[in-house]
Amino acid sequence: MSNILEIGKIVRPHGIKGAVKIISYLEDQNFSIFKKILIGQNLIKANILTVLPLNNDAYSVTIDIIKDIDTAEKYRNQSIYIDRDEYTEFHDKIYLSDLIGAPVLDENNNKLGELVDFDDYGASVILHIKSGAVTYSIPFVDEIITYDEQTKAFIIPKQKYEDLRV
Repeated sequence: MSNILEIGKIVRPHGIKGAVKIISYLEDQNFSIFKKILIGQNLIKANILTVLPLNNDAYSVTIDIIKDIDTAEKYRNQSIYIDRDEYTEFHDKIYLSDLIGAPVLDENNNKLGELVDFDDYGASVILHIKSGAVTYSIPFVDEIITYDEQTKAFIIPKQKYEDLRV
């Protein structure tokens, strides 16, 4: 498990004064607890100044390094991360982003691939599983695929894997 946890994504500017709309990936956590964040693949350090809830898991957030709409636009589609050392409530929790690289096995423990990414659409999560040179997308629902904490692997019956992969 990495010390860096992805907690959301900037989806677009929100207004003309530099606020951004962020979708939170944490269902059980109010985004207003976060003060220190990291933005994008370069993990740019930033501080959250204000948080206003919008709807569902969306927030309007002002960030100290984003002063206007033009700067906000540059951060569109950038992921938001935290350092777990800054937030002790996240030390023992495992999130989907922690499982990138986990093997995907069939019911007989044969390796089918590994988790390389996921998309969280709110109502559903799609897992992206790489098998050889091909990446497949499979919905993450208990009736199809489960995560086994003992083996630290995703388990999917081989027939369902072959039927559902897109």
